[in-house]
Order: sequence, then C-alpha cells, then structure tokens
Amino acid sequence: MRLSHITISGFKSFAKKTSIDVTHQVTGVVGPNGSGKSNIAEAIRFVLGEQSMKSMRSKSGSDVIFKGSEHLSPLSRATVTMVIDNKEKKYPTEAHISQDLAPYLVYDELTLSRTIYADGGSEYTLNDAKVRLKDVQELLSFSGIGGSAYTIINQGEADKILLASPKDRKEALEDALGLRVFHLRIVESKRKLEKVKAHVREVELLRNEVKPHLEHLKRQVKKIETQEEERKNLHKLLVAYLHKEERDIRSLKERIYERGTSASLLLVQKKKKKELAILSNKDACVPDDKHELEAEKGRVTAELHLLLERKDQTTKTLGRLEAEKTFFERELLRAHEVTSSTISHENLNKTHTTLSNTLESLERTLLLGEVEQSLTLTKEARVSVDTFFSSYTKNDTHKKEETEKEIASILEEIHRHEEMKASLSTQITELEREKETLDKKGERAVTSKHEEEKKKVMLEGKLRELESLIALRRQEEGELALRTNNLQMLTQEGVAILGRELLSYRDMAEDDTYSKMGTRELLRAVERSKLRIEEAGVANKDEVLEEYATTKERDEYLSKELADIQASEEKLLALIEELTVTLSTRFADGVEEVSKVFSLFFGEIFVGGKAKLSRVTLKKIGDDGEETQEDGIELDVSLPNKKVKEIAMFSGGERALVAIALLFAMSAITPPPFMVLDETDAPLDESNARKYGVMLKRLSERSKLLIITHNRETMNHCDMLYGVTLGVDGGSKLLSINLKDASGYAK
Repeated sequence: MRLSHITISGFKSFAKKTSIDVTHQVTGVVGPNGSGKSNIAEAIRFVLGEQSMKSMRSKSGSDVIFKGSEHLSPLSRATVTMVIDNKEKKYPTEAHISQDLAPYLVYDELTLSRTIYADGGSEYTLNDAKVRLKDVQELLSFSGIGGSAYTIINQGEADKILLASPKDRKEALEDALGLRVFHLRIVESKRKLEKVKAHVREVELLRNEVKPHLEHLKRQVKKIETQEEERKNLHKLLVAYLHKEERDIRSLKERIYERGTSASLLLVQKKKKKELAILSNKDACVPDDKHELEAEKGRVTAELHLLLERKDQTTKTLGRLEAEKTFFERELLRAHEVTSSTISHENLNKTHTTLSNTLESLERTLLLGEVEQSLTLTKEARVSVDTFFSSYTKNDTHKKEETEKEIASILEEIHRHEEMKASLSTQITELEREKETLDKKGERAVTSKHEEEKKKVMLEGKLRELESLIALRRQEEGELALRTNNLQMLTQEGVAILGRELLSYRDMAEDDTYSKMGTRELLRAVERSKLRIEEAGVANKDEVLEEYATTKERDEYLSKELADIQASEEKLLALIEELTVTLSTRFADGVEEVSKVFSLFFGEIFVGGKAKLSRVTLKKIGDDGEETQEDGIELDVSLPNKKVKEIAMFSGGERALVAIALLFAMSAITPPPFMVLDETDAPLDESNARKYGVMLKRLSERSKLLIITHNRETMNHCDMLYGVTLGVDGGSKLLSINLKDASGYAK
C-alpha cells in the first residue's frame, strides 16, 4: 500500500478543494508560518481516523471545519480524501481481516474519505461505500498506518517517542511493527466476548424463565400423549367390545327368536293353563262319569240278562210253535182223511183273521221284548188254532185247499218269527258287544284317569317350564334392551371421545390382543381406559400443544443460540489467546530486531555511541489500590564522549537524531507506506541537518515521505516541493514544483 494522492476540502484553512500529489518518494511542503502547512499533516491524521481533536489543535470536531473569512463564507463540513495504491496487495495473513473489509482489498486503488459535519458527526467511505471507523482502523493498522502510530510526527513531537513512557513507547513500536491490528482485534474480540457473555447471561436468564413453563407444558404434553395413547387403546378396546357385544346381542336375539316372542309364549302359556283347567275339570268329573258308566254297565248287563231270558223264552216258544206246526200238519192230514170239507168259508176266514192277529201280536210282542206277553198271546194263538182246527173239521172239504193255503201262510209267519228270533239274537250279540265295550270303556276310563293325571302332572311341569321360559325370555329381553341401550350409549360416548370414525367400527378389524377377552372384561377395560383418559385430560389441548410447540421452539432456539454463543465465546477465547500469543511472539521478535537495527544506525549517526531497546515489566498501583503489571520498552543510549545517558538531557538536535534513528530502525523492520514529518528538523544545525538528510534518504528507500520543513538542506532531498501560502481571501493555497525538473532546467 502506497500513498498516492491527498485531497483537502473545507478542512481548517483549506476552504477550497486542494489536491496534493504524493507519487514521489520524498515530497516537501514549505511556506511561511501561519500559511497552513501543518494543516496538511493534520488533514492526513484526520482522514486516518484520529479521534482526539486536541492532537489536531482543536477543541471539537466542528473546529476543523473552515470558519470563513472576510471574503469566504464559513462551510458546513470538511472532507479529506486519501488515495492509496493497492496494486501489490500485500497483507499479513495473521491480520485476520474482517469479512466486511476483505472485499475492498481486491481493488488496485483504495479511496479513503472522511467527512465531518458541523454537528460533529463523521462519515467514512471506502471506494465510495460507507464503512465504519473500525474498518478504517483495521485497514490502516495491519499496514503500519494509524492515527496513533508514530508515522505522523507533528511539529515539536519529533522526540515524543524518546520522551514517551515505556508503555506508550511499546504501543508506538507495535504500530511500527504492524502489530497494532492484533491489539485492535484483541480489544474487538474482548468487546465481542463481553457482549457474548452478556448475551449468554441473557439467554440463560431467558431459558431459566422458559424452562419451568416448558417443564409444565412437557408434563401437559405427556398427559396429552398418554391420553392419545390411551385413546388409541380405548379405540381398540371399543372396537373389540362393540364387535363382541354385537355378536352377543345377535346371539341373544337368535335365542329369543328361537324361544319365540313374549306374546307367543304368553299365548302358549294361556293355552296350557286352559288345557290344565280342562284336565282339572275332567278330573273332577271322572268320579261322576265312573258312576254313570257303572250304572250304564249295570243297566246293559240287566238288559242283556233280560234279552237272554227273552231269547230263551223265544227259543222255547219257537220250539213249541214247531211242535204245534207239526201237530197242525198232522192234524191237517188227519182232517183230510177223516172229515169233510164242511168248514165254512166264513169260519175259515174268521179263524185266519184271528190267527193272523194273534201272530202279529206275537211279533210285536217279540219286537217289544215283552216275553211274558208273547207267551200269553201264543197261548191265545194256540187256542185260536185249536178252535180253527175244530172249525176246520167242521168245514167242508171243499174248503180244504183254502185251509192249506192258510196253513202255508201260518208257516210263513212262523218263518218270520224265526227271523225275529235271529234279530233278537243279533240284538243280544250287540248288547254283549256293548257290554264288552262298556267293560273296556271302564277299563279305559281307569287308564285314561291315570293318563290324564300324568298329562296333568306333565302339563303342570310344562307350565312351570313355560313360566320359567317366559321369565327367562323377559329377562333376556330386558338384558337385550339394556345391552342394546348400553351399546348405543357407549358408542355415543366413544364417538364423543374418539370421533365419528368410530361409527365405522364394523369395518375395522379386531385387535388380536383383545380378541380373546370376554365382553365384561372388555367393558371393565373400557371403563378403566375412559377413567385414565379423563384423569390425563387437558382442558385446552390444542392451545397447550401450540403453546408447547412455540415454547419448545423458543427453548430450542435459545438452546441453539446459547450453544452458538458459547461456541462463539470459545472461538473468541481461542482467538484472543491466539492473538495474544502471536502478538507476544511477534513483539518479542520485533523488539529484538528493531533493537539490533537501532543500535546499528545509532552507531552510524553517533560514531562510537551505543543504543538498544529492552522490554521491562513495571508495577502500577491502580486507583483501587490494587497492584498491576504492564509491559513497556526502555531506551538505553549513550553518546560518545558524554556521560549523560538520560534522553531528556540530550540537546534538541541529538534527540531529533535519536528519534530519526529509532524511526528508521522501526521502518526498516516493517516499512510503513508513508511517513509524515512536520518540521522534525527544526532543532538541527547544519551539520546534524546533513545527517538528518542522509537518514531521510535511507528512509525514502522503503517508505514515501511527506516532509514539512523550513530547512534548505532537507529541501535538497525532496523530489517534489509544494509551497503553501495564505491567499487574500483568507484561504490556504498550494503551489507545486518538481525539483528534479527544476534542476534540469537550471543546468
């Protein structure tokens, strides 16, 4: 990095825009006192980020803005721009350049600008982009340039490095060695570390606030998860129970259907009761029927005896009639032989009529069963026959044929009588059969009584069984109604707990875990599950879950942030440690190297003189009374032929040369891009001015020099010379001359 151009506008005495070309190795600025020469050095310090207005001979930021003159109006702002050649792009890797600054370092030219306003506010730009003061300090620090660096030596401060405290001298040496950036990084890292620690404490406090609530929400969510698990378990239990209960209800319905309805059972019961009543009535009537049957049997037996007697009488009567028939035939034959036919037709008819009547009466008597009367009539008929035969014998023979006819008719009547006998036999047979039937009926009556009693007992048992069945049927119907109602209620409760998808349980498969459990066992398990769900229930589940998710996310964010912050803290601690170690090592090595070079060049300036740098640790008592230690750099110099070793006792020229020797040694180790020397040669005499000039030539080999001087010897070493004068308008003006060209013209 090399300084190539400076533009000043509105800064102190430079009211108008003024540009200074510093492309030459040694640029000199000359002019009368009060013309504004030193303002150029202060302008450079200003653009480099100097915050101390005192170091720029001002009280406040607005004091560096042009105040106006008789001919020029005051300005509201001051701007200083510095153009840096960055073609080489050489930066120490250890500088740990920030990501904000790194993008600018790829440019071949860097334009750094600072503007200050009347209200004291400052604005920094780098290649026309706004940047922070920190970025400016970082950019300049690792290149060996900084507001606090001793690359800019103002008027009267040439020996400042010599008279500085060991601590300040140490800082100046660190700036010269390009180590200031490490301090800045350490300070920045510590500042970040403090912020990180504060952030850690803040996050920890936030987590401590969130943690109890999160734990509470975790318990609530655990309850919800338990509830959800129990809901799933309840769903399986309910599905298994509903399946089993439906099967049981269906089986119960089938049993009830097989037994019949209550109405049909009651109808059967009523019929059985009616049958039992009939049997009871029959049983009550059995004794009377038995007596009636016995009486009927007695009557039939008596009638049978009577008919048998009548049969016997009839048989006897028929026997007699046969005998009489035979007798009549024999008498008829005899009458044919003995008597004539003197029987009158009238008497024969009369006799015939009498006999017919007699036989008809006999027939009726037989039909009516009046045996005794039949015998009487038979006797009468016999008398009539006797009378007939008596009359017949008295009849005429000519009536013989008619008589034979009448006998034939009698025979026919007798035949009819025999038929009547046969009929009577049939009646007797029927009566015997009826008697037999009555006997059997009596036996059956006795048997029927036993059967009826058995039937009654059986019917009573059947009735009792039917009553039990009706009671069981009513119990089952009640159970069916109760279980159906419970099924509906439980289904509704399940829908209320699990949702309407439970209504499709028929399409759901039973869980094998619960398929072997009984209905009652399942119901108890369902009730226990419902109780656990109720116990684990959370009032506002959705709100709790949402709040838990939000709180958990918040806690996870805080935890991640805390982890990130703690990681950042560790990185910062490691970075601080690394920077500290690097700084300490680099500084120790740098001090040793600078001390060697300083001793070498001090001996060249002061032949026979000796000089060195040494690190010291000083004890310091703080305001709180505590003792602390701080590192510093001590100068140990001795001039030839002089016993004085204290720098303060050296002459002004000697101190200036010692300072130049030290600056040269520092620049030899880490050459700065440029150095600004503001009348540092003022106390030198001609002899020492020549030595000073030699040193300037040596310095210019490594760094660009901007020298503000009145010394002609110094001017002779400048490549470019700018003259500063105060114009009639009250503003500083700049004139330039290339001394090399001027020398050519002079020759």
